[in-house]
Amino acid sequence: MKLKIKNLSKSFGKKKILSNISFSVGNSEVVAVIGRNGSGKTTLFKLIAGIYDLKEGEMFIDETDLQDIKNEIIYSPDKFNYFENEKIKNIIRYYELSYPKFSKEYFIAEIEKNKIDLDTRVSELSKGQKAILSVILSFSCKTCFVLLDEPFDGIDVLNINLIIDYIIEAQENGVGILISSHQLAYIENISNKIIYLDNKDYLTKEVNPTDYIKYQLVYKEEIPQNLLQNENIAVINNIGRVYTVITYGDNDKLIKDSGALQYDKLPVTLEDIFILRNREGR
Repeated sequence: MKLKIKNLSKSFGKKKILSNISFSVGNSEVVAVIGRNGSGKTTLFKLIAGIYDLKEGEMFIDETDLQDIKNEIIYSPDKFNYFENEKIKNIIRYYELSYPKFSKEYFIAEIEKNKIDLDTRVSELSKGQKAILSVILSFSCKTCFVLLDEPFDGIDVLNINLIIDYIIEAQENGVGILISSHQLAYIENISNKIIYLDNKDYLTKEVNPTDYIKYQLVYKEEIPQNLLQNENIAVINNIGRVYTVITYGDNDKLIKDSGALQYDKLPVTLEDIFILRNREGR
């Protein structure tokens, strides 16, 4: 199965948030959505989840309109502030009503595995426990697609790694996952595809790391101005005469001819790409 998003747009009043967004998420695929604060990531997720009304664009699972099979998608919000006065064990019935494939057995087993008491009220949980609860609830629904909005936000590395384990397990079981996060180092290791939301042009652009090259350069004095002024080149670190730069496209000859005393290529990270894209929107 494949979740298909076609020409999706959204505005609030006169403020445009998204424009002509198109991409897809397949089974066993983890697609990451990245972008600066305010770029529309949460708006996109809420449109797909049906929380916001869709007025422009189309959404399908295979050839079926998403509106007709909403229970094949579950949305995990960036902050789980629901059912605050409910005991965890009482939440189950709400999800069973909305998601016919909800696995009560899986949910209870995973909650107990994480040493969370089912009689605990949601309001008594820590932020990390709420994040784990939200993720377990989502994967207990046994939907074809799961939307995880900032699941790593504000939690410690142990809980992040636990959530990553759930993502990998679900992916291996054929679930398609759409995830947003500012924790780029984590999502680049689990994502099959990365979508960049540009809040200047209101566009989506698929990120291909092979389009970028990172160099460490040593100069006798300063880096040449023609490199600094090139929109496809960004300095991401500078210590004395040593510069680390990332380039978009083939700029190898320009770099070689820049007069560097030393010239080394380095592995490109998603954070490097994010810096360059936010410099010139590439």
